[in-house]
Amino acid sequence: MDNEKVDIVLTWLDSNDPMWQKSRMDAEQIYNPEEGSNNDIRFESWDNLKYWFRAIEKCMPWVNRVFLITCGQRPDFLNLSDSRIKLVDHNDYIPKEYLPTYNSNTIEMNLHRIEDLSENFVLFNDDVFPLGEIPLDMYFSGNRVCDEAIENIITTKAFGPVSNMARYAQVNNMFIINKYFNKREVQARNPELWFNEAYGDRLERTKSLVYWNDFPGFYDPHLANALKKSTLKKIWDLETDVLDRASRNHFRAHTDVTQYLIRYWQLCEGNFCPRKAEGKVFFVDISNYMEVAKSIRNKEYRIISINENATPEEFQIIKTEINHALDEIFPEKSSFEK
Repeated sequence: MDNEKVDIVLTWLDSNDPMWQKSRMDAEQIYNPEEGSNNDIRFESWDNLKYWFRAIEKCMPWVNRVFLITCGQRPDFLNLSDSRIKLVDHNDYIPKEYLPTYNSNTIEMNLHRIEDLSENFVLFNDDVFPLGEIPLDMYFSGNRVCDEAIENIITTKAFGPVSNMARYAQVNNMFIINKYFNKREVQARNPELWFNEAYGDRLERTKSLVYWNDFPGFYDPHLANALKKSTLKKIWDLETDVLDRASRNHFRAHTDVTQYLIRYWQLCEGNFCPRKAEGKVFFVDISNYMEVAKSIRNKEYRIISINENATPEEFQIIKTEINHALDEIFPEKSSFEK
């Protein structure tokens, strides 16, 4: 069976926008965000969105439409007359009681409300870039998501308050998963999906946790995820109160749930094609940014995620070099640009 159309969803923010900066400051006074949830590093702009669109057109030409999710902002370069682009404002789909939101989890966990969005979609963050050709079956095959079912423990190791909140969100996700799925039954029903040699050495993680009666957690690639709109809607129908409470967090909070809950649910339902996740997650700082830029220029990985850890001054240096590298491999305008 052929795939239905596959869309891409990209969440994006221009944090240099003075109007947005003022709204964030106003919201901070009203909603009193938890420590670390309103740090500037959460909202820093890489100023390289045009390269993302060039990468999508070159590396993923099979995409049906790109849904660009913004808080009312419009990139100056974007060719909105291109029928493959759908600009979506938070107000277009997020219930008004959750707005304004500066919480990426709220933005992502309400995507099922976008009527025009296809059943099958790939969710990107704006720090995830394809660098090489990516076939459709890296994400979907026969209308089934393609993913890897790898168990993992949730550690308490964290890098600052925001990471602490991320750990709590992982635990919140797992409470829901273990409420609805029995690990023994799930794995016994589809052992070929859970103990597949295609996963390589990551399979050892699952094997080492075979004696745990519940799912302790899952390995998250932190790249782009293949998701189904109906799965998110199903979770909302079953856990309305939990998702409603989480969506009312205008900034990230310890009661959040994340998009990875959708992915875990799909794995536990067993309606997926096993494959090993490809790509590289970079943690970039002033000591390694030249090596990261070199890796980008050489296209060493098919898809990458770039996470910075730097002072504002260092970030400007890092951003300039990374964007130079992206310009070298994607120098030509895409049809998404004016």
